[in-house]
Amino acid sequence: MVYRVQLIKGLFQPSNHFYQLNHAEQIKGLWSRLSLLIIISTALYGLSGLLGIHSEPVSAYFAAGSNADIQGQKLWFAMGSAIWGLLYPLIILFLPALLFWVFLEVDFRKLLVLQSFVYVIYLIEFCLLILLNVTLAIPRDSSPFSLGVLAQYATKNELVTSFFSFITLFQAWAISLQYKFLKQGTERSPKFVLILILVITLALWIFSTLFTSIQVDRLF
Repeated sequence: MVYRVQLIKGLFQPSNHFYQLNHAEQIKGLWSRLSLLIIISTALYGLSGLLGIHSEPVSAYFAAGSNADIQGQKLWFAMGSAIWGLLYPLIILFLPALLFWVFLEVDFRKLLVLQSFVYVIYLIEFCLLILLNVTLAIPRDSSPFSLGVLAQYATKNELVTSFFSFITLFQAWAISLQYKFLKQGTERSPKFVLILILVITLALWIFSTLFTSIQVDRLF
């Protein structure tokens, strides 16, 4: 069977697509779709940088200097955001796929297809976060889709709040897709599959929390 990667249809018709993917002997369109995701991610993160989203840690440095200097600093920030937009999908696409391949012995190409679905979900969430930030000035920590809002009522610790802001409805959607496919594609127990998914996801949440909480003023 030949499986053609269809990212949008795969999200909303996962049962049919996962059945086809599990029984596929050949996969077409994988690398072109991965390249497209990386390009879109780079563009979206670059756009968010130009709009000044998540620039709070470096905003104090923008205030210093002439207007030309400020615009130059903003451009550098946008470039940095774009570079992160290039690197982040590589982490999300390949690192979990590699770990699933090692522990579950599933075809690596099929795991890349699975992670491409996951990253589409991440991009949908990121687009909504940009929209909320631009229209309503709502940052990630206060996203209505995350537990960050509840965490703000429970603690004043910014690191804790940032961590819970990564626990969202979209993350739950991604986890459910991963579990649905992986429990069908491996001989390991469903419990082991779920624990592995949660451990990897938790590690990514912690990494994202620490990365976004870097205090710029301590670096200089």
